[in-house]
Amino acid sequence: TAAALLLSLPTVALYSLGPVSSRSAVRPRCAAAMSDTATTESPMLSEWDSKKPIHVDTWVPKGADMDNRNKQWWIVDAEGMRLGRMATEIAKRLMGKHKVTYFPGSNVGDYVVVINADKVVVSGKKYKEKTYFRHSGRPGGVTVETFAQLQARIPERIVEKAVKGMLPKGPLGREQFRHLKVFAGSEHPHEAQSPEPIVWPEGSLATTRPTGKKQRIIK
Repeated sequence: TAAALLLSLPTVALYSLGPVSSRSAVRPRCAAAMSDTATTESPMLSEWDSKKPIHVDTWVPKGADMDNRNKQWWIVDAEGMRLGRMATEIAKRLMGKHKVTYFPGSNVGDYVVVINADKVVVSGKKYKEKTYFRHSGRPGGVTVETFAQLQARIPERIVEKAVKGMLPKGPLGREQFRHLKVFAGSEHPHEAQSPEPIVWPEGSLATTRPTGKKQRIIK
């Protein structure tokens, strides 16, 4: 039998026979056959190989998009407006998230002017219980004051702190914060820039005075 014949052969002869079906010998022939078939049957293959690879560029803001001279000016009348809801919209305009050209790492935002900052409102018990912390840098130089105290002393600081907390932390956020102009009264020195008022949607919580037992204004 075949098995008995193989057992009778010496070990050197068995190694010289090689494997019965060698895949390494079949693969080159198959690959060559496939390439020949593809070349003859698919003329579009050579046409596709001759084309350059497709390169898609990611759009980034140019110098004109970040130039301060090309930025839009907006104005917000804070009289009777909720502090937090108003600050979110202001921060959005400063960062440029309202634009289709928004880019997280670039300063593509606009300027925002806030007037009547001394008439901003808060809900619940924040008027008497919300506190602001500052430190002079000296031992024991901690000062804590309530919303009512800070509004009576520096009303612009309330809006500035609320907006600054919503901006990026770092050089970009500091540059965007410089584009915020807050004034306690109804007058401001930026009439030459012709700021446009921000249009709030109907029923926005920023313009709706808090109502109810849990969200009444305490003054």
